[in-house]
Amino acid sequence: MTPERELRRIRKNYNRNAERYDRGIGFLDRLTRDARRKVGESVQGRVLEVGIGSGLSLPYYPAGSELRLVGVDLSREMLGLCRRRASEAGLVVELVENDAQALPFADAVFDSVNFSLVLCTVPDPLRAVREALRVARPGARLVFFEHVRSHLWPLAALQDLINPLTVRLDADHFNRRTLEIVRAAGVEVVWIHRWALGFFNLIEGKAP
Repeated sequence: MTPERELRRIRKNYNRNAERYDRGIGFLDRLTRDARRKVGESVQGRVLEVGIGSGLSLPYYPAGSELRLVGVDLSREMLGLCRRRASEAGLVVELVENDAQALPFADAVFDSVNFSLVLCTVPDPLRAVREALRVARPGARLVFFEHVRSHLWPLAALQDLINPLTVRLDADHFNRRTLEIVRAAGVEVVWIHRWALGFFNLIEGKAP
């Protein structure tokens, strides 16, 4: 499947299943809320959230802060849920429907960029991270909250086994080596927090 066709499939899938996805990921809130809170506390200034989805991260940005938040997502329906959630919370968020692999922003305009459970579905995650570096100012914080291939062999082997099924069903790569991708893109990794047997990673780095 070509990258363009895969991108269309992902957009169609999330537009069709936005409500289901929102309910499903919301169910995991207890497992992910600390990571979302750390992301909100780590970023500053003009912030780009790549893969903002339905806006589940919005409550974890500090209230009354000087953050200027821009959210990008491929799915129009997911952004509709996010817009509603932001309105209910009284938050001002600029939302843009766009591909993470070709961000519609000038170079070096964001103080922070974070990814929220998105690199598992992006057809070319290396390209997406390089785009984040392009729009980030030198020294900007980059934060990645992602599910990844575990560093523990038994779980990693299971992820490798089921990955063809998850990709076929939801374009969801269960065994992405996200830390390697982030480093290969040129991000200077500062620290990594792993939990749930390494299935989830929170990676903080900075733009060179």
